[in-house]
Amino acid sequence: MTETASQQMIDIFDVEAVDDGPDGPRRFRGDSFDEGRQVVEGSQMLAQAVVAVGKALPGRTVRSAHALFVSVGDPALPLEFTVTPVQAGRSFASATVAVAQNDRIRSTVTLLLDRPQPDVIRHDRWTGGPVGGPGTAYPAGMPMQGREVRIEGIRDLDDPEEVGPPVVNAWLRYDAVPERDDLRRALLTHFTGHLSIATSMRPHAGVGTAQAHHTISTAPMGIGVTFHEPLGWDGWIRYHHEGAYAGAGMSHVRGQVLTEDGRLIASFTQDAMIRNLPAGGPAASAPVESRL
Repeated sequence: MTETASQQMIDIFDVEAVDDGPDGPRRFRGDSFDEGRQVVEGSQMLAQAVVAVGKALPGRTVRSAHALFVSVGDPALPLEFTVTPVQAGRSFASATVAVAQNDRIRSTVTLLLDRPQPDVIRHDRWTGGPVGGPGTAYPAGMPMQGREVRIEGIRDLDDPEEVGPPVVNAWLRYDAVPERDDLRRALLTHFTGHLSIATSMRPHAGVGTAQAHHTISTAPMGIGVTFHEPLGWDGWIRYHHEGAYAGAGMSHVRGQVLTEDGRLIASFTQDAMIRNLPAGGPAASAPVESRL
């Protein structure tokens, strides 16, 4: 059976060890998903780093990962992931991952790992306002075989004239969700890079992602993801985006990932560049927010 595009993307998240350190593998190799944009998507590199550190420090669970995207990656070249453990105690561990191509750093990632423990307290339910659900949301123009995306209350998120508050709820459903925990975390991570810049632009008439690389230069500069337990889901999941700030050429968005019944399974933030592109000037030096 031919793999769908979403299954091919999951395979790309599953980086391969290329050597072993004294306590396990430390260097990994990965490829990039071909989006036809001549850049490596930042959230893809972050997703791969989550898998790499889990392989380098087996028996622990990645609880948070924070990445900075410092240079554009070339999707035609392999990515090299170097995991450097910082501390590995009985419960918690931390590590950094350097993502490089041809000895040039493309991204740096800091990760926290632990061994999940029994609850002392718990609250993990959606406490915001009512949502309509995927059945009333509009299909999004974000094609990927094996994945469906719907946007609640917004017909065209790219349209500079569709103005509203800086809040976007995106519903996602995959044909297949990985059984492996590290690949589920990678899959959740991937979509955190997709709609935050569009969320920040939404309140401003005449400004939209359709202008990216034409009159406006946009790029995710940093993404942070925190995973909550248990990290399982069936059917639809919702990415809730809130644009907290935009100004001085930057934006900050905070978000949550929830199951259809409102259970919180991950939280995320994104810092991005939104700047005027001089007439005839070069495009951004970092990748535009992905719309796949």
